[in-house]
Amino acid sequence: MNNYLQMNNITKRFHGNVVLNAVNFSADAGQVHALIGENGAGKSTLMKVLAGLFQADAGEIYIGGNPVSITSPKHSQELGIAMIYQEIRLFQDLNIAENVFIRREPLKKWNGFIDWEQVSHQTGKYLADLGLNINARTPVKLLSSGQQKFVEIIKALVQDAKIIIMDEPTAALTEQEIQILFKVIDDLKKMGVAVIYISHRIEEIIQIADQVTVIREGEAVKSCSVKELELNDLIRMMIGKELDDRFPKLKVKIGKEVLRLENVSYYGRIRNINLDVKRGEIIGLTGLSGSGKGTLAKVLFGIYGPYEGKIILQGKPYTSITPHIAKKNGLCFVTGDNMEEGLLLNAPFVENISLTNLERVSKLGFLNADKERQLTKDLMNRLDLEINEEENVNNLSGGKQKKVIFAKWLFANAKVLIIEEPTAGIDISSKIDIYNIMNELVLSGASIIMISSDLSEIMGMSDRIAVMFDGEIKKIYEREEATKEKILYLASGGK
Repeated sequence: MNNYLQMNNITKRFHGNVVLNAVNFSADAGQVHALIGENGAGKSTLMKVLAGLFQADAGEIYIGGNPVSITSPKHSQELGIAMIYQEIRLFQDLNIAENVFIRREPLKKWNGFIDWEQVSHQTGKYLADLGLNINARTPVKLLSSGQQKFVEIIKALVQDAKIIIMDEPTAALTEQEIQILFKVIDDLKKMGVAVIYISHRIEEIIQIADQVTVIREGEAVKSCSVKELELNDLIRMMIGKELDDRFPKLKVKIGKEVLRLENVSYYGRIRNINLDVKRGEIIGLTGLSGSGKGTLAKVLFGIYGPYEGKIILQGKPYTSITPHIAKKNGLCFVTGDNMEEGLLLNAPFVENISLTNLERVSKLGFLNADKERQLTKDLMNRLDLEINEEENVNNLSGGKQKKVIFAKWLFANAKVLIIEEPTAGIDISSKIDIYNIMNELVLSGASIIMISSDLSEIMGMSDRIAVMFDGEIKKIYEREEATKEKILYLASGGK
């Protein structure tokens, strides 16, 4: 059905600032309509109006030709709208089936109690259809980020939604999982579902979308068929200018070894890891979901332990390590999870940054607020962060939140940075800002272990690339010899 969804002249203000300015957007049944723009352009705000989280200050919404006034998320769901958010919104202590059917549990006819057997059976069918060999009764907290994303998708499928909004659905997915997702989307199209796809990965949009609408500074600047455009056209419309180099990797002189892992193992989740990192080097670490790359990062930083083997940091061997020891030796962990692990969301920018090195802004146990404000302001300027220093970080875009995480470890004078999914869910301009921060770090003599599921990023920014499968490093490629095909072959279990 053409224009199954119509949003006309949607306007939204926050604290007097116009975030959406008379935006028009429509989506057809059985179509993937991509919504793109820089962080803060208004994409997610427009979709949150549709999902009932925000009410528009002006404008009209029609579904199936009928005018609707969406008053709440529950009302939006009743109208057949499901939104899969960029941040995981699952109950971590409940199992998969409980999360999928929460508030929609089938009841037994004879006693009115929840039919848990049916809940598990139906969830299991969805998991099997997605090619996920996971028990429906598995607690969500034991799943990888990518697997949790699929649980969110199953929740939308169970809801029998006619409009499904996917906000950065591939941000935590591997290449293999992305292809599974695309098959699910293709099946949804055949079922007549309208899929609204928000992403900063332009190559994906060209591959999966039928239509595209570009939002820039709160206005819809272009809406057309994807077939009419090329990658550079989309980038130019999104940021309003030409982009010379998406991966501005600098050639940096590699120095002496600063970190070495010798036969590091952790309860079978990673096994016999041998890896060395040199001064000024960017090591790319990649693999499919469950390969162990995230576990390795947390073992290195001392979040997981004890481990077997030896970690040699700044020339000193450790058979056990803690975050305090890691930080003391200049090793830091830039987590890929801004919301849960990386930030104090209800605290301002200044407090988030100084927390990693309070000694630097204290004397005799007392905090020097003026010195704290000045040093963090200098970092704001260095990272091109134009925000109110008292603003809470939960009000910032994903790109700015990522910069705040970088800033707090720069404040701690980090020398070896483990950076997890450095650009997941942020726009192209912000990605280049992050890459340039990484360049600045290695130029100053720091070293980086970059953990990423984005193979273009891995190949574009790494000096060497370590490929993991089933808890082991299968091979370490030099930058010049790596190809996507070689990496995917080993990451999938090839020998």
